[in-house]
Amino acid sequence: MNTSVSPFLAFAAGLFSFVSPCVMAHTRTITLLLTVLLTLAAGCTAVTRSPGKIELSASEFDFGTTGSTGPVSQTFQVRNVGLGMLEITGVSTSCGCTTAQVSSRSLGPGQSADLTVTYDPQAHGGAVGKYLRIVYVRSDAPETPEASLTIRVTVVES
Repeated sequence: MNTSVSPFLAFAAGLFSFVSPCVMAHTRTITLLLTVLLTLAAGCTAVTRSPGKIELSASEFDFGTTGSTGPVSQTFQVRNVGLGMLEITGVSTSCGCTTAQVSSRSLGPGQSADLTVTYDPQAHGGAVGKYLRIVYVRSDAPETPEASLTIRVTVVES
């Protein structure tokens, strides 16, 4: 509960008791004055929520060359560089061969979470070649509701 309105109400009550002998003669003026004071009090106590702002430690990463038999993983940072809370609302990838997990979905200002990305060449039956995948991190950040990380890997026979 926001208690910052009470000084305004105390002022208004004091003003009303001070002018109470004149109430009959100036009812409209007093009503208007109290309305203005209460409107100002309500406007002064409005809470403005500052948004969070998402930042990834990298926008691109190359796993380099890897064999076709086992997965490779890398951990990145998701940071809240905004002034308010940041909620991670979802994490997805462009292909089932790549998975991503975030260690925390709620970040205060200045906090960070681990984003672990794993590429598994076995998801493509051991096929070789160059691959590009994208990791999507969705949040409630108004400026960037979806941040992305591009992953590259070259798979060779092992």
